[in-house]
Amino acid sequence: MIIRTFILLFSGLLATICQPANGSVGSEEIKRQVEQFLTTHVATIAKTQGDQVRIDTTINTIDTRLAMNDCPQALVTELKSQNSIGRINIRVSCPEKYLWSLYIPVDVNLYKPVVTAIIPIAKGSIVTRESLEMREMNISKLTGTYFVSSDAVIGMQAKRPLRANAPVIATHLQQPLLIKRGESVVMTARSGNLVVKIPGIALTNGHRGQQISIRNSQSKRIVEGKVSAQGQVMIVM
Repeated sequence: MIIRTFILLFSGLLATICQPANGSVGSEEIKRQVEQFLTTHVATIAKTQGDQVRIDTTINTIDTRLAMNDCPQALVTELKSQNSIGRINIRVSCPEKYLWSLYIPVDVNLYKPVVTAIIPIAKGSIVTRESLEMREMNISKLTGTYFVSSDAVIGMQAKRPLRANAPVIATHLQQPLLIKRGESVVMTARSGNLVVKIPGIALTNGHRGQQISIRNSQSKRIVEGKVSAQGQVMIVM
């Protein structure tokens, strides 16, 4: 009995809120406000993203029975989300002592060409130009850092298997392994115009730009150097 009474009271309250009224702000006006806001919002995004972008928006369904109190001032429409693409919330409100406000969910989809693998790339493989293609993707649904240039990806090594027809993400790549532990390397030491090349043995694996330990084959001393190329280490003196 208590539950039934609550349902009847709630139904009556909902009917009171949603019933049409003279001088009310309805769903069509709310939708028009959101559409006007999105026109400016989309133009701002397009300006920052460049020419090769495509943007579409979808406004969440607004109850056609909606009837908010008439507002004595112009309605205020603003973005109430930290992100500007993907699922965002737009607030439409009456500024007169904040009589009322509504939050309307909107999907903003941003499409642009990103680097995509066109064939499966095995873990440990070096990424080649032939395995890549620029394809339009909805970046609002991507997680991680994507690439807009193949040059930034070619020559990198896959840290994990890369799926075909999927965008290449930065965390899935690493600089290629140029030096393996235990192999012979050439250490190049520079001091001003003086350049000395010394043979050594790598004590750890090394990727380009990585600092590794090397044992000097002549003095047996262990020194630190930066991997510069295949089998090459730079020693700063």
